[in-house]
Amino acid sequence: MAEKPLLLAYLNGMPDFESTYPVLARLHRRGRVTVRALVYSKLLRKEIRLRGVFEREGFAPEPASKLRMKLLYQRDIREADAVLTIADPYWDTTTRKQRGTYMAKIGQQSIFLQHGAYQVGVNARKIEGPMEYYSQQLLFWEPMGDNRDLFTPETAARVEVVGFTKQNILPQNRWGKEVNDWVARYPKRLLVCQSFRWGAGRYTKDHIGHFYDLMDQALSRHKDLGIIIRSHRGKVRRNHRAHDKALARKHPNVMFSHYYAGPLAKATIHDALDLTHAMVSPTSTTTLDCLYSGKPAAVFAENLPLFAELPQIGDLAALEAFIDSIGRPDPVYDAVRARFGDLDNNLDRAAEAIETRMLTRQSQS
Repeated sequence: MAEKPLLLAYLNGMPDFESTYPVLARLHRRGRVTVRALVYSKLLRKEIRLRGVFEREGFAPEPASKLRMKLLYQRDIREADAVLTIADPYWDTTTRKQRGTYMAKIGQQSIFLQHGAYQVGVNARKIEGPMEYYSQQLLFWEPMGDNRDLFTPETAARVEVVGFTKQNILPQNRWGKEVNDWVARYPKRLLVCQSFRWGAGRYTKDHIGHFYDLMDQALSRHKDLGIIIRSHRGKVRRNHRAHDKALARKHPNVMFSHYYAGPLAKATIHDALDLTHAMVSPTSTTTLDCLYSGKPAAVFAENLPLFAELPQIGDLAALEAFIDSIGRPDPVYDAVRARFGDLDNNLDRAAEAIETRMLTRQSQS
């Protein structure tokens, strides 16, 4: 009997873990392919809950040093039959792009998994003309529709739709007295996300100023409302640091989810959601994180079609209407979840797509 084909994945940080580990664990459970994942050892030290997740899921990635992850990757890639990645080898702009370059050089199979609901190069234009992907299989969350024009016909033909696959599998976090006391003081709590990390791209100073003016108004008018403001992945950047400090000095009912400091240090998006009743976010994966956790979500009015059916927040009146609706059922949230699919079925669908490709290639070789 032939050995099962080997799928390799690199878990460099939490974005890779959140996006690919649920699929890898499902593949391991199904047992039709051999799954090997290398996880950056520093990540295991930063997020101590991961080891418990591995024990519960029955699939533990192999700890690997920074040297092995970034430089000594050739043997691991050669020994695999395919590599699961969230960055196509032709378009990877991260510090790990040399792995993709090596994969393309030796002709290694690449399986690309979408990791963002609004993702440049998936449903937002990256270049003026159509994109050619290296990956031989592309797994998207929903049908391309008009976004088919973003890709060459050859690339579009390699797309398979599997639905939303980003699953929260970390247990609830435990917080200290400061967080617990803040939660107790505010009976209604809202998570507000911002993503001002594109400089002069998607957002401008005017957008940033409007956001913080809106937060100032909401916090001033609703003293019993607690608002957690979370920047993208909790990172603090120069273009909003001073705004954060000004709000914190003025309003006791605001708390910030900053990854490296503060009472919510190291919080994930789901940790922040656990502390709140609803969320307002840019058009982003965080919207689906919220809806799949069973809580209502609204998006800032950016004139984007992705979540056009959700409440659109452009001013204080729209924000207050959304806050007032928290706790009332709304079929629009069920409709969005139905559009992106049942998570458990999606994971099986993604696993089956990967298995079919790898086993078919094995039988043909």
